[in-house]
Amino acid sequence: MKKTILAVSFVCLIALVYACSRGNVKQISFIKNNEQTMEQMLDQAKSQKKILFVDVYTTWCGPCKWMDENTFLDTRVAEKFNKTFLNYKVDGDSFEGVNVGIIYRVDSYPTYLFIAPDGKVIHRIEGMMSPEGLVQEADFVVNRNLQNSK
Repeated sequence: MKKTILAVSFVCLIALVYACSRGNVKQISFIKNNEQTMEQMLDQAKSQKKILFVDVYTTWCGPCKWMDENTFLDTRVAEKFNKTFLNYKVDGDSFEGVNVGIIYRVDSYPTYLFIAPDGKVIHRIEGMMSPEGLVQEADFVVNRNLQNSK
């Protein structure tokens, strides 16, 4: 009986630690398309002199959900993107998302756009990515933008 109580207590402790650690998860701070338009985001990127990272997703897209549950919750990704970029999340099925899709030729989900403050696309990615892969892409974008601004 004591072993059973000890085992159950241990499992509960593990579950509690896991639940608490998930509550403190760092994630990318996205501004969503129901909060601001793409035009407002571009104005904000220009005024802050930051690259705009745009996640074009849909609610029915499995890879989009996977990215939300995995890559975007990774601490390294969150720290890099929150520090370096202005982050915008737009539903491709919304009015704003359809407009973004037309302007930036989005035809698959997820699509990620890195847009310079002047509105030009620096880099685009389509599909799922590991946290390491997305951080490498972010580094590539930052370096490319530095080279273009010289």
